[in-house]
Amino acid sequence: MPMMSVPESPRPQGGPPPWSIDPALAQAIVDRSMAIIDCNINVMDARGVIVASGDPARLGQRHDAALLVIARQAPVEIGARTARQFGAAARPGVNLPLRVDGAVVGCVGLTGTPASMRPYAELVRMAAETMLEQARQTRMLSHDARLREELVLSLVRGEAPVPALRDAAARLGVDLHRPRVATILEVRADTLDANTLLGELQRLTTLLSAPGSGNLVASPSLTEIVVLTPALNAKGVWNLDWHRARAARLLARATEATGLSLCLALGRYFDGPDGLARSCRMARATLAVGRRLYPDRPVLFYQDMRLPVLLDGAHQDWRAEELRAPLRPLTEDARHAPLLHTLTTWLAHGMQQAATARALDLHRNSLDYRLKRIERICGVDLTRTEDIVALYLALQLAPPGG
Repeated sequence: MPMMSVPESPRPQGGPPPWSIDPALAQAIVDRSMAIIDCNINVMDARGVIVASGDPARLGQRHDAALLVIARQAPVEIGARTARQFGAAARPGVNLPLRVDGAVVGCVGLTGTPASMRPYAELVRMAAETMLEQARQTRMLSHDARLREELVLSLVRGEAPVPALRDAAARLGVDLHRPRVATILEVRADTLDANTLLGELQRLTTLLSAPGSGNLVASPSLTEIVVLTPALNAKGVWNLDWHRARAARLLARATEATGLSLCLALGRYFDGPDGLARSCRMARATLAVGRRLYPDRPVLFYQDMRLPVLLDGAHQDWRAEELRAPLRPLTEDARHAPLLHTLTTWLAHGMQQAATARALDLHRNSLDYRLKRIERICGVDLTRTEDIVALYLALQLAPPGG
């Protein structure tokens, strides 16, 4: 087959191809084919340049027969007499176009007499096109995944998607107007090496992005996955109980599929252009507070800890110190730990004496005695709403373990 040492050649008419041949993949095609067929094989790209060959010396050379194949988009056979027309270096052989998604992206050539190479050439071409098509599909899936991730990150930052992302969303079938709510999945994987963790995260992302789920998924870091999930149920209603059940199922499937230790936090649904950004901030805040207050709870909802989340940003403010003041006599003296536990349990049970006594395994008189001591030590009256609220707020702002 003819070769000339010309470094560059004009591209055939018709514009650049929609997909280019990866030299490493082309060399794999050559190596696999030559292990079966006893002849030299070359793969040329859309410029007619040899990008893979059984003869390394030919790499980078222009292949004039390939240019003819690409221009005609049809096979070209070079016999012994015809080869002389392409120069002294030319050799007989069969050259066939390589098509990917209907477009000619290159050429494959087998060195030898056309009659003997013809039966093998078609088989090599079919195998090469199959490998190239698989590579194209993989590349497209990877490209689409990156676009989806960019789209998610743009939405949770509160940015309006740029035209390119809006076009990509339309092509990918993503409805940007569908009501969604933000979920944050935190990955606790201190014992995993980076490669193992990356593999499990990929598995988890694939699971969360399953067709029909309606989810949009992105991984801002190795320890966090953002999932924008449909906000409304089949009746078109925001229903927290529906989301509780859905989150529990999702976490169970994710844990079973990956073996990762995961924690999930759900934000609240907000309408409007910045709704997903607000929902994501809320989910992150819920995760941060929940990790501190409920370290053993794998699923966290803002609605279950609204006040702690809203107060969390005030921890270092002077007003927070004032709010903590009524509780300080209990938190600063370890001897009063049972009283602090009693107060926490009493408030958690809606200030109901009977329920609190059962939870603490105390007699009602013993509970009354403890509550009287709390009033005396803290200087409050537990029959006054203002004092009860002050103690409740102080508990919400108390440091972990305080």
